[in-house]
Amino acid sequence: MASNPSRSVAEWLRIQLRLDAESAIDLGETEEILHVTGRHYIVLLGRLIPPLFSLIFFGGLALYRALGGQFLASQVDVRGSIDVFNWLLLILMLLLGFIWVILAVRGKQNQSAQLIITLALIGHGLLFYFRFTGGRIFHLDANAAVGQSGDTLNLMLVLGAIISTVMVLFTFYDWLNDELILTNQRIVYDNDQVIIPHLIERRVQRQIFLEDVQDVNAFTKTYPQHWLQYGTIEIKSARINGNIIFTSADKPMVMQQQIMAQVRALRKASSEHTFEQLIADRVYGEKVSSPSPLAQPPRQTRMMGWMRQFLPDNPELNYQTQQIVWRPHWLFLVRGLIGPVLWLLIGVPVVLVGGSALLLGLPLIIFGLLVVMLVFVAWAAYEVEDYRNDTYTLTPEKVIDIEKKPFGPEERREAGLGSINNVQSKTTYLSNLLGYGDVELSTAGSGGNFTFHRVPRPADVVTKVTEYNVRFKRKDKDRALNDTLALLHHYHEAQIKHNEIKS
Repeated sequence: MASNPSRSVAEWLRIQLRLDAESAIDLGETEEILHVTGRHYIVLLGRLIPPLFSLIFFGGLALYRALGGQFLASQVDVRGSIDVFNWLLLILMLLLGFIWVILAVRGKQNQSAQLIITLALIGHGLLFYFRFTGGRIFHLDANAAVGQSGDTLNLMLVLGAIISTVMVLFTFYDWLNDELILTNQRIVYDNDQVIIPHLIERRVQRQIFLEDVQDVNAFTKTYPQHWLQYGTIEIKSARINGNIIFTSADKPMVMQQQIMAQVRALRKASSEHTFEQLIADRVYGEKVSSPSPLAQPPRQTRMMGWMRQFLPDNPELNYQTQQIVWRPHWLFLVRGLIGPVLWLLIGVPVVLVGGSALLLGLPLIIFGLLVVMLVFVAWAAYEVEDYRNDTYTLTPEKVIDIEKKPFGPEERREAGLGSINNVQSKTTYLSNLLGYGDVELSTAGSGGNFTFHRVPRPADVVTKVTEYNVRFKRKDKDRALNDTLALLHHYHEAQIKHNEIKS
């Protein structure tokens, strides 16, 4: 039985969306992707109109000229012949003349329209005369094909067609990389702008933790949207400024049902698991161990060999306190060292050449070299220490942002994980290529938002902050339930004490 081509294409697109989603986010230890939806194909068709038109235009002209096609070829047909096209021109000229007479009768208020009709009449007349004398607008000449197929103009047309083809592929890939991803922990809106796939891309990600999902709306506003099954998904968060709106989504109702089903299942499973753990701990004294958030540590940035001698790992992990410390990407240390290295490369030749030219003695030249070396060492040490002192710390309870100058001022900011509304990462084309980006943490407090600037593997940072945030919220909920259970436990003991029930 033959397969349905449209169904095969749809299945292939679903697979590509899934693969892109897996590469777009770093999953936690127990996290998995449940559903992915992208933009509807009607968005792709709209975006493809300019590059496809360009491809047809340049490719069609190149092919036409390669076959010997010419424009406005004179004396290539029998002089004085009137074919169907010439008869059509005559009819149009008569209609235009009739309209011109009507406008002339009406007076001066129609002079602009009359001028346009006059120019159209002259153009049709010249075209009729050209064709009547044996000329043709389009003409195929097999003898001209050899000379035209590889000339400069045709090569430029072929180049235009190639660029248009690349733009078609780029538009398709860029359309495929906008998606809404549902996992068993969060909802991620991934927005990519792609120049070269997996190489030169700019990526912005926003997310909502499933615990924070308040409501999910899906709607179609017009009949075409309803018939073609595309519309808008609006995910409302319990946190301030945490909503996500995904427009032109494919099958929005399906995604809405998937999200709400997962939210309900998560709340039910979380409550049941929490109750079981609390009763086992508080009533029966059975301690239940929870997995460490660092069971799957974040990937570390590979630094050059000479840098490992005096720089800590990035990120730096403390398994005892479950603390993770990030620093900016090592490239920014290299950027800071450009100044002292240039000082060394310029200073040494200047001292040697200048000392020789001024006939300075060897002791003075050595003294000058020592000064250059001391300045280089001091300057380089300052840059290294300045790099080491800029840290972004994540603990099971809070995030800490420290900016400190060597032997100087320090700025320290903290925020509890419970105050974090949203976590998103941003990369530019260059930073995505080099493997770093910014991670923005929106907070509900008056201290403002936190930004982890230029950290390596920003998607991995988002994943770890998400894991810690989810664990903190569950523990916070456990504390409230623990107080209730403790009250019931004391009430139960009071009933036994007063012989209201038997122990």
